[in-house]
Amino acid sequence: MKWLERLVILLVSLLLLASGVGLFAFVLGWQGRPLFTWLLSMQDAQVEGAVLGAALLLGGLYLMAVFSKNGREEQAIVQETELGQVEISLKAVANLVQRAAREIPGIRDLSPVIKVVPEGLDIRVVVQVVPERSIPTLAAQVQSQIRDYLSETIGCPVHRVMVEVRDVRPEPKAKID
Repeated sequence: MKWLERLVILLVSLLLLASGVGLFAFVLGWQGRPLFTWLLSMQDAQVEGAVLGAALLLGGLYLMAVFSKNGREEQAIVQETELGQVEISLKAVANLVQRAAREIPGIRDLSPVIKVVPEGLDIRVVVQVVPERSIPTLAAQVQSQIRDYLSETIGCPVHRVMVEVRDVRPEPKAKID
């Protein structure tokens, strides 16, 4: 999150907290004369009141824009080429990771989680393996296969590939009728 977003969130949070405390105190019997006096004094100081009102309005609009943008935006890898930008969604990268790892004998099922970090891609792969294979060997194969395949396919550096073996299950036996 950017520093400006954090600052706006902090200020709006403090304002909401103060408003909530004031309302709670008012409901419990506080007369609020200092608050009402201060609010009425804003009529005489129109510039300060307008600046405060505009700041609150802009802060609220900014937060609405940030939250609506974060809800719609799908993360993607953006690469600049001489002809323009190329965006590759993280869903597409996850599909490529699945394709690369399924080529390795001994991998039954997998689910990747992809994060974009400044150094490249952080990939966490949860796998299900067969018991007949060495797990450290399989994990090393998965790591190198994913790194090489993604470097070749999308040209993005892979920072780290973490492999979590979630289950060990034998291959299902073929039924003969």
